[in-house]
Amino acid sequence: MAPKTEVPLASRRMGESGTVVLRVVVDTRGMPTQWAVIRSSGHPRLDANATSAMGQARFEPCTENGVAVVCESTASFIYELE
Repeated sequence: MAPKTEVPLASRRMGESGTVVLRVVVDTRGMPTQWAVIRSSGHPRLDANATSAMGQARFEPCTENGVAVVCESTASFIYELE
């Protein structure tokens, strides 16, 4: 599960919001090993916040026939102004 993120203070002041979608490779322990932006929010600060947060993420390992395997997925980070 991707960590919960908040809109950075500078982005909040600038009225920046949007969704960042990352492609992520998850190892057999559920740790993200590689990630990249596949859809930008349109705001570099939010994109950077999402990529940084992915390093903190932990996932349930993917399995095939009960054995943990490396897998690839997407993760969305939604930044909304309240």
